[in-house]
Parts: sequence; C-alpha cells; structure tokens
Amino acid sequence: MNLEEIYFLTQISVGVAVIISIIFVGLELRQNSVLMRKSMGNDRRQHLNWLFETLCTDNDFRVFHSRIDTDYDNFTEDEKYRAMMLGVRSLRPMLDELVDYFEGRLSQEEWINLESGMKLVATTRKNFEPAYQTFLKGHYPKKVEQYWENLPKI
Repeated sequence: MNLEEIYFLTQISVGVAVIISIIFVGLELRQNSVLMRKSMGNDRRQHLNWLFETLCTDNDFRVFHSRIDTDYDNFTEDEKYRAMMLGVRSLRPMLDELVDYFEGRLSQEEWINLESGMKLVATTRKNFEPAYQTFLKGHYPKKVEQYWENLPKI
C-alpha cells in the first residue's frame, strides 16, 4: 500500500468518525430535551403537591385559600398582600412554562394542561391579576405577557 492509499483511507475513517460524532451529539441533545421536559413537569407537580398537601394539612391556609374565591373583596390589606404573594408563587411557574412553550420546549400534552390551568386561574382567582401587575409584569417576553393579558379575567 502506498502513501496515497493510506491518505485516502485515513480521510474515509475521519469522515466516518465525524458522522458518528454528529449522531452522538444529536442523541445527547434529544436526551437533554426529554430530561428538561420531565424536569418542568416535575416542577409543576411539585408545586401542585405542595398546594394540595398544605390545603389538606393546614386548616388556616385552607380557610384563607377558600376565602380568596368567596370573600376577596372584603380582605384586609394584609390578607390581600398574602393572597397576592400566593398568586406570585402560583403564577410564576405557569409563566415560566409559557416561555418554554413559545420557545418550543413544551410538548402538546403539557401545553393542553398549562393552557387549561391558566384559563382557570385567570377567570377564578382574584389574587392572580394583582400578583401579575405588581410583581411579574415586565419580567417576561412580550409574547408571554400578551398571552396572559389577553386571557379573560374575573
């Protein structure tokens, strides 16, 4: 085998190695996307689990949470502030997921869940809009803010 043949065989093997590397990087990116989606879903479930566990185990919180729906207009300033902070804690993960949706990192199934949850809280929870207006507005991309602002509210 002469030097020219060895050179061509080396070039072929380098080409195959590059193709294998590209395939490996693609598989890693795909795995990373799956793990990121799973993590976002876990964050959503963790927040809901916290909320439901607290509602089940803390009578004062359960009464307060229920009053947000039934007696918000008669809240003291302190109670409204407390309700607004609960709204921030609940709305922020939703808006973060909305960012992910607009950037293509949310599956269609996750979007259906997020969309129905956002519509529900926008039309039933009076503490979410003050939370958005006071603490969250201006901290998200325009698409995200426009989506929230265009939802029907109470």
